[in-house]
Amino acid sequence: MRRLIDLLQREPAAIGTLVGSVLPALVLVGVLSVDEKAVAGLVVAVNAIVGFAVRLTVAPTTPTPST
Repeated sequence: MRRLIDLLQREPAAIGTLVGSVLPALVLVGVLSVDEKAVAGLVVAVNAIVGFAVRLTVAPTTPTPST
């Protein structure tokens, strides 16, 4: 679990990238029936929401001293 948190802290867009890769495949095989604009909107929304949530969740809680 710690490895996943470290990965998300370094690259929170990884989840959005995964969604961006999986959604078109789901549309292609007929699991979802949405158009291109909806897929694009979902990917952007997931990137924004997940990125923000990950940054809030895994952000360091102790302030770093400024130099």
